[in-house]
Amino acid sequence: MQSIVYRSKVFLGKYPLFLFLLPVFFIYSGYNELFGFLSAGFIFYNFAIVIVSTFVVYAAVYFSMKEKKSAAIFTFFLLLFNLTFGFIFDSFKKITLSPIFGKYVFILPFSLGLFLILFIVLKKRKIGTDAYTFLNLLFIVLILSEIPNSIKRYQLDKSVHNLIDFRFNAYNEYHPVVKQEDSLKPDIYFLIFDAMASSKSILTTTGKSISDLDSFLTSRGFYLATNAKANYNWTIHSVSSTLNMDYLPPWIAPVMNDLKVYFWGSSSFKDNSLFRILQKENYVVNSYQPISFNNEQWPGDSYFTNLKKYHFSFKTLPGRIYKDIFWNYTRINIDLIHKHQLDLIHQRSVVKKTYFDTTISLVKQSCSQTGKPKFVYGHFMLPHEPYVFDSTGNLKAPEKTIVKNSQEDLTGYYEQLRFATTTIRELVTFIQANNKKNTIIIVAGDHGFKTKEAQENGYAFNNYSAFYFPDRQYQSLYDSVSPVNTFRLVLNKYYHANLRLFKDSSTLVGTENTEAIKKSEKIPPTHTPSTPNQ
Repeated sequence: MQSIVYRSKVFLGKYPLFLFLLPVFFIYSGYNELFGFLSAGFIFYNFAIVIVSTFVVYAAVYFSMKEKKSAAIFTFFLLLFNLTFGFIFDSFKKITLSPIFGKYVFILPFSLGLFLILFIVLKKRKIGTDAYTFLNLLFIVLILSEIPNSIKRYQLDKSVHNLIDFRFNAYNEYHPVVKQEDSLKPDIYFLIFDAMASSKSILTTTGKSISDLDSFLTSRGFYLATNAKANYNWTIHSVSSTLNMDYLPPWIAPVMNDLKVYFWGSSSFKDNSLFRILQKENYVVNSYQPISFNNEQWPGDSYFTNLKKYHFSFKTLPGRIYKDIFWNYTRINIDLIHKHQLDLIHQRSVVKKTYFDTTISLVKQSCSQTGKPKFVYGHFMLPHEPYVFDSTGNLKAPEKTIVKNSQEDLTGYYEQLRFATTTIRELVTFIQANNKKNTIIIVAGDHGFKTKEAQENGYAFNNYSAFYFPDRQYQSLYDSVSPVNTFRLVLNKYYHANLRLFKDSSTLVGTENTEAIKKSEKIPPTHTPSTPNQ
């Protein structure tokens, strides 16, 4: 036994395993953050980048120092600083007394000075085996400590099915009184315009009007819920709650800084109480939205694809410089960089237009589907920023899409809003002319216009909300309906489901917390029900 311990100690003191173990820990802990959402290929690709970078840096440092152990230690600290820079920088900004200490103009020169001092010290001093032994043991322990976290994540994700709400309460409560033939069931078009505020809110925040849209929809037989308010001011929370017909579970904190929210929430765009009920009613469900990852009914990438693509790199020093500094348009006057920025902005604008055109096309094409009743969900990233369209729907020049102040924010929003109103007119006219007469159309914003002033005064919740029922009987609707009750009202009217209505309320999604799971709330074990109340 003593021989094994001795040989292990000699081995750990001889080889710089920590240069391999640190990247392993970095990748492994990052994988645990989004357990179940990252592919093996993606993990291997990022790990390979870190390992190759480590080898290149070590080779360069060794060439300068001419001593293996000193070069390994210096490379380790460079690597540690680089991989954890995002966490260090964000933490530093929170604890510093002066704002200057939380800025790149301080932290980068300061860090460079520390590394110059470390380089000089290591080059002059001989490194013993204890440093190797300590660092090797430290990262072996850290990697082993992530294993229970993986087990916990596996058990949690198995229980919640990687959904923000796995309860399916409305689905379990659904007991329709009347069974209908498929031919009698209405088609349902659910058209979401992201961040589209109510007419009253727009008039208050911008001083301008979209009353012409109200008049058009009214003339087409729509009911306008003029005092409607969203339940949440963030798309992920709002739409997942709308489709689940329920508020967020008590153990979910409405925060936007936890990456898991985007993955769990967007998964609920594909699997929710409404879709399960409609599938039970023999509906064909068409989900034309770019929010979910791996949405088989969407031909392009997810709107949030960069959250996955840059999951590891945005934790690092180069990634954070690209994210935080490269996009600071007002301070970078180097022609080459500015041109590259504008090229990327143009590419972003083209992608947004492609998303828009694709959604329009898919929604229109769905009108030709016959046979089973259908539900069509179209999600348009209008009038949500970035403001790439003018009021007529033409793409702006890249430099015109850069918002520099609150007035430009208001102008850009309203221009894109005008284009959204044109789109709504076009779609409503097309659907009513080309789909069957027995068709429900719901036009809604998932939340309102999210300026700082709007959030402070509550206007960020005032969403646009308009209903078209083919019989034009709206006695069951009310002026202040919120999204959580939208489809409860529809199912109650057309299927006599007798689903209870919730009290309409709004919750501000916060930025101060970074953990979506409330530690004070216990998540009950569950399984996906195959039948109601199972």
